[in-house]
Amino acid sequence: MTIIEKFKSVVKEREDKTALGFLQEENYQKISYQELNNYRLQLARFCEKKGWSFGEKVALMLDNSPEWIISDLMAATLGMVVVPIHTTFNSEYFKRVVEHSESKYLIINRKFFDKHKEIMAFLSVKDILIVGDCDDIQDDRVDSWPDLDPLQLQKDISVEIFDRDPHTIIYTSGTTGDPKGVVLTHKNLVLDVESAKRRVDITKDDRFFSFLPLSHAFERSAGYYAPFFSGASVFFAQSSKTIVDDIKKARPTVINSVPRIFEKIYGSIFDSVESSSQFKKKLFFKGIRLATLKRKKELKWYLWPQWKILDMIVLKKLRNIFGGRLRLAISGGASLDVKVIKFFDNLGIRVIEGYGLTETSPIICVNHINDFRFGTVGQALDCNEVKIDENKEVLVKGNNVMMGYYKNEDLTKEVIDKDGWLHTGDLGFVDREGFLTIVGRAKDMIVLSTGKNIFPESIENVLNESRYISQSMIYGDKQKHISALIVPNYDQLKRWCSKHGINFDLKEERILNFYKDKIDGRLKNFAKIEQIGSFQLLEEEFSQENGLLTPTLKLKRYKIISRYNLK
Repeated sequence: MTIIEKFKSVVKEREDKTALGFLQEENYQKISYQELNNYRLQLARFCEKKGWSFGEKVALMLDNSPEWIISDLMAATLGMVVVPIHTTFNSEYFKRVVEHSESKYLIINRKFFDKHKEIMAFLSVKDILIVGDCDDIQDDRVDSWPDLDPLQLQKDISVEIFDRDPHTIIYTSGTTGDPKGVVLTHKNLVLDVESAKRRVDITKDDRFFSFLPLSHAFERSAGYYAPFFSGASVFFAQSSKTIVDDIKKARPTVINSVPRIFEKIYGSIFDSVESSSQFKKKLFFKGIRLATLKRKKELKWYLWPQWKILDMIVLKKLRNIFGGRLRLAISGGASLDVKVIKFFDNLGIRVIEGYGLTETSPIICVNHINDFRFGTVGQALDCNEVKIDENKEVLVKGNNVMMGYYKNEDLTKEVIDKDGWLHTGDLGFVDREGFLTIVGRAKDMIVLSTGKNIFPESIENVLNESRYISQSMIYGDKQKHISALIVPNYDQLKRWCSKHGINFDLKEERILNFYKDKIDGRLKNFAKIEQIGSFQLLEEEFSQENGLLTPTLKLKRYKIISRYNLK
């Protein structure tokens, strides 16, 4: 089945039900499945008249929005290949992706067109469709996004598309090197999503909150295709800066996120508690203790009234951070500390971890909401097999594995062996019940001069739990000991400096001693070789804007090492 066949079957069933929600003048406006279908066909007719056709590539540089979804559905209708481009890419990277993918067409927000205007003249695209006003642009290739009528019905468009045909080329985030174009078919995407839905129960009444970039495979499949194929709705955040306010208005039941978001919320909650009165602290920790007992099914009958009261006056307020209706959060992209998962579980929000790669459409494993193991990424989906080779590398084989890397047959053969197994580059193990635990990425492993191997991620996760540490990166390959780059939580550090009468200077000896104590304290239960020998406090955060984070907020280690000239 193709993406558009699946979408049309849902439209028939969910016709007047809400498909999308987007913010306009601080209120959510809704688009029904039938209205979205009308938009899809109107845009497809518009593009068809311009000569856009089967097999041609169309690049998208759009925020998460109805236009992103409509563009993707238009392409699926005409049998075109979508090349999503992360909105945080710099101009050189943007140009490289458009040229390498041989995209003939570009759909782009006006603000991104302006951001990259210096290279627009050099892009060898035939048409540029701009979302936003473009009357002042002098370029014969430019046209404005058409006016779409939610009530205007269109005759369906018949293009022969097979499930084996490619639907998208997704360029990987590049945590380990230059980006690669992953070619995924309709079959890859549909079977992977349908398989994931058999592990994670999604109902037509669910409402998803979308803030991770749709240009990334995780959000596209788990935050767009999965809810749509279930007849659920998707509400967009207006921007990354408005997530806290937007989620309260959207009142979702499901969110997809990455560990960094959960960790920041966890940290901010405890920061708030720390600065509150002794009475409020006592209520908070009492509520958490009782909620923990309830989760473990150890809450005595005579404590239930206390728990209900504290749940109402304490824990409910914390749930309201997410809009008050959230039942499920799916975390992917990296490992999430078990302590954080259990904390949210105590609040009544089930956080389940999954695992995948762009090359696998992307979901490989996921925990079930009622059959999960903390600290694992769940069991393999039924559309693929997972095995561990003699080097402890995770291998995957199945219908969700990519066609290959675009225009790079040699690299494709490197990662997919002659028997069809994709070599993920991740190390892990599978327990007797089939739950997979990821130990770390082979390329991220630090080998000390002593020959000892260290995976940095678990150390970084523990350091980042400190309210005085915003981000960290461990390094030290071929050295006697590991070292760390530390991005302080500047607000917390400034408060501490003010309280102790210390000038805010990251080279100040008392500040460095303070952080040494914090680091040693966080790592007291780690092995001797996992202790930090030296560290440096940074004045700049790792971000997408400075090229040191991927769109899913993972560290670009090789770029950080280069930026700070680390050994």
